[in-house]
Order: sequence, then structure tokens, then C-alpha cells
Amino acid sequence: AVRASCCARNIPIFIATADVVSGLGSGMSVRYFPIFFVQNLQLSPVTVQLLYILTSLGSMGFKYYGQILSRSYGRCRIALYFKWIGIFLMVSMIASDYWNRSKWLTIALYMLRTTFMNSTTPLTKSVLMDAVPKESRGKWSAVESVSMFSWSGSAALGGILVGWDGLLFNFSITATLQFIATLPLLAIVLSPEGDPVEQQQTRTISKRSQ
Repeated sequence: AVRASCCARNIPIFIATADVVSGLGSGMSVRYFPIFFVQNLQLSPVTVQLLYILTSLGSMGFKYYGQILSRSYGRCRIALYFKWIGIFLMVSMIASDYWNRSKWLTIALYMLRTTFMNSTTPLTKSVLMDAVPKESRGKWSAVESVSMFSWSGSAALGGILVGWDGLLFNFSITATLQFIATLPLLAIVLSPEGDPVEQQQTRTISKRSQ
């Protein structure tokens, strides 16, 4: 019980850490995807912008779908699974380009990857806000905003990696960092006092088994 309570108290730290590390990883690559599309896939600027529009629409839909799934399986669990799927798709996208597969396969993998990764923010933020007192929510929101402001710095690091070993190497480091960022979410999912939705499910199952 003491261990579970300790994990519950650390939920804000886990969520903020996951978001900041994931944001650092994303910032290393997000500014280099247009270069990747034009240089590696020979897409026109208009096509690139169309991809961004379609991906944004897909993310909106998956945010809604993720909220629905979270009611049954828990917010952290769905966020974790979505991120793992996104990371797998990122690795698949890298492999697709490396092995000279169809550029449309690479594009489809990118769009799905980005849709899954960008649809988890409402889930993790709602868990964070539920886990802290109302008077502390502004402070934790400010901590989370570091992930957005750190994009410029991580983009510079991404530029160094691109110059060192190319775009695909940079994307690989991003995927690695984003996987590391899921470990705090995994700790919450495995904790008996993680997501309140999962707590309620556990209590319901226990009552049925009695």
C-alpha cells in the first residue's frame, strides 16, 4: 500500500517527465520532415502541406477515439499503447525509406505515426490535472510547457545529428527518446493506484468475483 501510494504521489512527475522527454525527441525531427519529404521522397511543397493537413485531421479523430477507449481501458494505458504504436510506425517508416520501398508506403507510415503520437496529449494532460491539487495546476502546466519551448534547442541538436549521419539517423534517435519517454507511463499503468479509471475497473472486477 505504501509503495502504491508513493507511485500515486509521483504521477505528476512521471507524466511531466514523459511529456518533456517526448517533446525533446519530437523537436529533434519535426523541422526535418519537410526536408525528408522533398529530398528523399521527391514530394512537391504543395503535397507536403497537404500531408500536414490530412495528418492534423487524423489526429483530431484519433484524439476523440482515444477518449472513448480510455473510458474502458484507462487514459494512461491508451496513451501508452498509442505511443508504442506510433514508435513502431516511426521505425517502420525509417526501414521503408532505407530499403527503398514505395514512397507512398513511407508516407502512409508517417501519417499514421504522427496521428497516433499527436493524439495522446489530452489523455496525459487530463491525468496530470486530476493528480494535482487545483492550486498547483498552473505550476504543472508551466512545467509541461517546457516541452514546447525546448523544441528550438532540440531542433539544433537534430541538425547536428543530421549533419553527422543523415536524416534517418536523426529519426532513429527520436524514436529511441520517445520510447524512453513511455517508461514513466508504463510505471503508472503497472501501479495499482495509477489511472482512476483503472482503479474503478479493479474495484468492479473485485466485487464481481466475490
